[in-house]
Amino acid sequence: MSAAYEKITNQIIEALEAGHIPWEKPWNTLGSSPKSVHGKRYRGFNAMWLDFVQNRQGYKDCRWITYNQAKKQGGQVRKGEKSQAVTLWMQSYNHQSSCPVKKSKIPCKNLGKAKCQRFMIMRYYSVFNVEQVDGLDLKPLPVAIENDFDPIEAAEQVVNDYLERENISLVNGSAAYYTPSLDQVTVPEMKTFRSIESYYSTLFHECGHSTGHESRLNRKDNKQVVKFGDPIYAQEELVAEMTNAFLGGETGVTSEVEADQRVAYIQSWLKALRNDKKMVVMAAAQAQKAADLILDRKVA
Repeated sequence: MSAAYEKITNQIIEALEAGHIPWEKPWNTLGSSPKSVHGKRYRGFNAMWLDFVQNRQGYKDCRWITYNQAKKQGGQVRKGEKSQAVTLWMQSYNHQSSCPVKKSKIPCKNLGKAKCQRFMIMRYYSVFNVEQVDGLDLKPLPVAIENDFDPIEAAEQVVNDYLERENISLVNGSAAYYTPSLDQVTVPEMKTFRSIESYYSTLFHECGHSTGHESRLNRKDNKQVVKFGDPIYAQEELVAEMTNAFLGGETGVTSEVEADQRVAYIQSWLKALRNDKKMVVMAAAQAQKAADLILDRKVA
């Protein structure tokens, strides 16, 4: 399992070292979220990372495929093309010595009786964008329908619905933060932000923190005010950053770190991720749950 976390985190570190922030959303990707070649939409870390690669490489097709899948469909990955590592969570079983079932992939009747146990393990596998593969006979992607969709109106609706549904108070202050003891989001007035997109990105971030409240997703690092740069709360801060990215992808609101903060921001995350190779994967999973909660999306 450690090899999987190492592989995934090293991808993120490589991007940060090159000056790129994978969970930043300086573009609008509505309608082009990463999908498997079978049409299943990626979630969590996989959605964030493949979206980043898709846009950095300029791929017009949002579908991804494994080497073996491409081969079975008569395709061939072009020589020299680089794959991307994505996560796969699998059920595994720890059987007691007295249990007749010995294989870790097979359940047994002793589960839930404090004898044999079930748990999840993470593996990684490699995928290529379909534009990296020759010879595939795929159906064309559906043409996006143009409409008068307004990202700012969508963002306002998402925030208002969530705060009202969860009875969270929103107040103006001199800084942006979430106070768990008051269940309160504080942000500066809209007119003080450099852009209206920055205002809603900040609101998304603080709403992300609020999902960790004990009455919601109950994250352990969400018991007091979270301040950027505090290593104790680095994962909670990353959860909020990625929640902002996921909500931006849903509403069309873009976000980008200000140029004067960029170097310090990247260096802070490089330090945190080098110290904890599980952080980015776990944060992405928690951020997906946070975004689903804010959007009131029921996931099977």
